[in-house]
Amino acid sequence: MLNRIYIVVGIFAIVVLAGAFIAPRFIQWGDYRDRMEALASGVLGAEVTIRGDISFSLLPSPRLEFSDVIVGDAESPAASVTAVEAEFALFDFLRDNYNLTALTLVQPVVDLVLDENGLFSSGVDLSGAGSGVALGHARIVNGSIRLTDLRADEMFIASRVDGELRLSSFVGPFQFQGAADYDGRRYDVRFNSGAPDAVGASRISSYLRAADGAYSVNAEGLLTAGMAPKFDGNLIYRQAPPAAEAADDIRGSLVLESAVTVSTDRVVLSGYTLHPDENRAGMRLTGSANIQLGARRNFDAVVSGGVFSLPPRPATEVAAELPYELVRLLAEIPAPPLPPMPGSLDIDLAEVGLRGFALRDLRLDASTDGATWRIEQAVAHMPGDSEVRLSGTVTNDAGRLGFRGDFALAAQRLDALAQIWRRPGDNNPLFNTPGGIEGRLMLAGDAFGLSNGRLDFGGQSHAVEARLGFGEEKRLDAVLHLGTLNAARTTALLALLPDIAQEGSFGVSFPNGSFSLTAQGIDLLGLPATQLVAEGQWSASDLRFSRFAMADWGGVSVDGALRLAGSLAEPRLTGSGQLGVSAAEAPGLAALYEMAGVPYGWQEGLEQSWPGDLRVILSDNENGPGQVLTLGGKLGASALDLRAEMAAGLAGLDSDDLRLIVSLEAADALAGQEQIGLAAPLFDGTGPMVASLFMEGSGPDGFEGRASLSQGLQSVSYFGGLRTAGNGEISGEGTLDVLLDDAGGLATLAGARGAGLPGVDASAALRFSGKRELAFSNIAGISGDVAFSGDLSMQVLGQMPSFSGRLDLDSVDAVGLGLALFGEAAIAVPGDGFWPDGPLALDNAPRPTRGDIAVTARALTANGAELLGETAFSYSWTPDSVGIDRLEAAAGEGRLTLSLVQCCSGPLAERSVSGRVSLDGVDIDALAPPAIGRGLDGALMGGLQFEGSGQSLAEVMRNMTGEGNFAIADFAAAGLSPSVFPTLAGIEDPLNIEADALETLIGLSLGQGSFAAREARGAFTIAGGTARLANLIIEGNGGRLAGSLNLALARLGLDGGFVLTPRDYVDPNGLIEPDSARIILRLGGTLAAPEVRLDSGEMVAAIQVRANELEVDRLEALRLEDEARQRAAAEERNRLAEEQRRRAAEEAARRAAEEEARRLEQEQLQPELDEEQETAPTQPLDLGFQPGVTQPIGSQPIPPN
Repeated sequence: MLNRIYIVVGIFAIVVLAGAFIAPRFIQWGDYRDRMEALASGVLGAEVTIRGDISFSLLPSPRLEFSDVIVGDAESPAASVTAVEAEFALFDFLRDNYNLTALTLVQPVVDLVLDENGLFSSGVDLSGAGSGVALGHARIVNGSIRLTDLRADEMFIASRVDGELRLSSFVGPFQFQGAADYDGRRYDVRFNSGAPDAVGASRISSYLRAADGAYSVNAEGLLTAGMAPKFDGNLIYRQAPPAAEAADDIRGSLVLESAVTVSTDRVVLSGYTLHPDENRAGMRLTGSANIQLGARRNFDAVVSGGVFSLPPRPATEVAAELPYELVRLLAEIPAPPLPPMPGSLDIDLAEVGLRGFALRDLRLDASTDGATWRIEQAVAHMPGDSEVRLSGTVTNDAGRLGFRGDFALAAQRLDALAQIWRRPGDNNPLFNTPGGIEGRLMLAGDAFGLSNGRLDFGGQSHAVEARLGFGEEKRLDAVLHLGTLNAARTTALLALLPDIAQEGSFGVSFPNGSFSLTAQGIDLLGLPATQLVAEGQWSASDLRFSRFAMADWGGVSVDGALRLAGSLAEPRLTGSGQLGVSAAEAPGLAALYEMAGVPYGWQEGLEQSWPGDLRVILSDNENGPGQVLTLGGKLGASALDLRAEMAAGLAGLDSDDLRLIVSLEAADALAGQEQIGLAAPLFDGTGPMVASLFMEGSGPDGFEGRASLSQGLQSVSYFGGLRTAGNGEISGEGTLDVLLDDAGGLATLAGARGAGLPGVDASAALRFSGKRELAFSNIAGISGDVAFSGDLSMQVLGQMPSFSGRLDLDSVDAVGLGLALFGEAAIAVPGDGFWPDGPLALDNAPRPTRGDIAVTARALTANGAELLGETAFSYSWTPDSVGIDRLEAAAGEGRLTLSLVQCCSGPLAERSVSGRVSLDGVDIDALAPPAIGRGLDGALMGGLQFEGSGQSLAEVMRNMTGEGNFAIADFAAAGLSPSVFPTLAGIEDPLNIEADALETLIGLSLGQGSFAAREARGAFTIAGGTARLANLIIEGNGGRLAGSLNLALARLGLDGGFVLTPRDYVDPNGLIEPDSARIILRLGGTLAAPEVRLDSGEMVAAIQVRANELEVDRLEALRLEDEARQRAAAEERNRLAEEQRRRAAEEAARRAAEEEARRLEQEQLQPELDEEQETAPTQPLDLGFQPGVTQPIGSQPIPPN
């Protein structure tokens, strides 16, 4: 029974429940549309229209579904919903309290409007005055919120709104969490609101986050709803950093914290704090912002702070392997945000650290029109008391920063400023140097440029332009037009530029680029350069100069094009152009020598080759890696044509194969020879000179080739090998052929300057090592008709080349010796006398070498005749002298030894000639002129030393001094027979013979024989150019020869005389007496043509006088007897006269004695008379000498009466 009851109750319940589920479906709920619209209108405070179907189910909970709902005017609804699914709490629903437990709004669209006055209207009553509605859980599906600002006629749409909404009432509290799309970007949204207070303000918190995590916004504060809603609270904006690929790249988020006030017409950030990196708490910015909303939207923001710096680079970075920090910064600067409204921005920062440098006291005033930023003025300070100013327009070109404007940088200390991009060095030339730069800046895409720039430096203004590419195409294009910079300013300018050689950042920053540099004057490598032009481009593979020109660079001019490729270890240089050198001493040429590593010896060798004007072409070989260098043009006095074929190019010049072909042709042969470094000309002709060189080989293995110097039929040629040492010294071994019309030039090149030598045709084996060593072996040649052979060598001893060797000749010409000793110039000019009057000091420079050459010859000749026999001597020279030493020659049966030296080379025009001569058993006729040799005979022994000075040989002879002595064995003088004296003694009655007959007799008697002596000895002196033989006495057989002789060396003039007197002869008749028998021989003329004059007048007179004397002697004897008698008578008369004089003297003495006695007596009486007189004397006093005071003492002769 009980079970049945349960069954019935269960069936009833089922029926009831089935009715609750099924019955609503059969009800036409559309009939309740008005009821529902009225109910919804009461809740929302706005008219609600349900235009779609309505369905309702009661169980299991009240569920209402309807579609196409419009809130507000149908023409401009405040909201619309495509479909609504609402679930209510059953019991609250039955009590007419619509407590929604679940609500799904499909595609709801809410339209919010700000009218022209900025008042908010939604068409929905948000005051909460309507029927209560609560949403415990509402789900929004694909909704939209549209805000229309009638002030600006703009609409802001948030679409695809999905989320969960909890709502207690329209005035709160409520909560929404979901997502929405705005402006093509998805955002996560969270919004919470509390219950309003008495004034209608609700505390809310909101959170907005980009779905990709890029940034988020969190706001908390009080929201006052109404037609003029207002929010007053705090705002936190957080922007996530870019994703880091390495741990060192991790950065903190950007965080902006600020108190914010928001209304429909303004957003005010009254004081914000900006943390660019929240991990770096010490870096913060502060400021404020005011955003005006409405029809004239704009903003006004201020940013200030202490130190702001970019995050540091990783410590593991190698700066030299990375671009310059400025280049990296340009690539990393983000595009500025462009707010959708105009406004202004003021920035005031104490310091902005940009990694490589810092900006201090940054002041920036900028404004925007919503499309671009306009920097009115930006001022900051940099190191070196520098001030940088910037103004212009900043753009955001598709996310890339753009800028166009004016830039100015003024620095008081460029040395401190330059440390930003280069390491400082010692003695910085920029110390305390002011300068500046200004111009027009442009930043667009990946390019940064400076145009119309002006560089103020060194007291001058210079034009500058530059373009930097820092994106995919990294390059630098620079244009610089300089004025005139001296060495100090040039050094300072170089110190201002990046150190390209020492730092690798330049190549990394700008692997490609171009440049154009001009300068009116600049110091280049320590030398001033004028009118400099350098234009070209570089890349990772090469450096090209499309034009490199200098009007003058230390005496060098350049105009050409260059290309430098390869590496520093193996550079590859090609190019062409014109090279001009003004002089050998040009400093620019010395600099080129140093850069090219030309050895100093080569520089000396090329010294005479300049000036020059050459066309230079260095090109790559058509086949293979080689290069070809060609030079052509005017070089000094010659025309140069050079071709160098380098198998491995210029870089392999010292190690790989080289073929060199050079020709040098000079119309002026003397100038051409001087140009190639010959100290004296080898050729004296008038034709052109041609020098040529051909060699091929390599530096390590040496070269083979030929070199020649020629003029007409004359030539000097070398065939053989050549080697170059590391110091540039050239050595070789080969054959030398010489064909010269005059070999004096060869002697001068050897250092025997001025030596005249005849023509030569010779060959020799040659071995040389630079200028240190030179050896000629197996010399064989002909000079004129004389054949010669020998060996010569040269070695440098100390700093002086020294020659030695030997020469064997068929004969030696005396004139040739004179030419070798004194030079051709000294011999060529005839003088007034015998000796030439040419200058001995034609060249005042000291000889650069010394030498000693041993010479042997079969004969010494003069004018083709043999003068001496076997001859040997040393031809030697030093820097200040040249001489013939130790000359030994056979002279007849004797020997002649001679040393002759000319000295001294120097600045004075005079030269000295000194020497020594010794003779040993030399026949007089072997050396004396024929005229003398016929008159004199004997074997001569003697010695002579002499010295003279002058400008010519004639003057030397006029000033000659010296001394000498001689001895002549078996001396004989023809025509001076001493038998003349016995012949004259035998004359009968000489008193009656005429003088002419006596002179004839004397001449005939002298010619009957010769004066002969066993030996004749003498000494002579030379003074004032005259040799004086004085008091020469030769004791001969039966006669004596005595006299003196002078030889005037200037003209070889003779002046002297000799007297022939008898010796060991007594004339029994007394006619010939040794003291009066004198036959005089007078000498004159010259040594080559002596004049002998016999003067027998004295002898004739002596004979006549002696004959008269003999007669007079007889008469004299008679006269003497008569004189004896007369002398006795005279003696008697003298005795008597003497006796008379004696008696007179005695009488005078007696009288004087008596007179003296009387005087003495008077003197004794005089005092007595003076005492008796009482009156003074009336006569004047006689104060003179009294008589007798000055009388002579002693007995005096009695004067005559």
